[in-house]
Amino acid sequence: MREFNAVVAHFGGAALTGRLQALEGGRGLMRIALDPVGGDAALQEGAEGVLEMHDGARFRVSVQEKLADAGEWRVKLIGRA
Repeated sequence: MREFNAVVAHFGGAALTGRLQALEGGRGLMRIALDPVGGDAALQEGAEGVLEMHDGARFRVSVQEKLADAGEWRVKLIGRA
């Protein structure tokens, strides 16, 4: 098991490591911070991927918006993967 709040975001062929920053209200939104690498080009508003949580649970997510140049993104949970 990885560190609590650690995530791996799978978008296209890229697997990006990062952290869950916050759950945002009851609308299925969360804020994640991803480590900067070349694979983050696959992250664009509207892109769908899979977010793997620290305990191995996997969820389908949709990118809602980029929040900062430091790699923070708002994603919406779609369902279990």
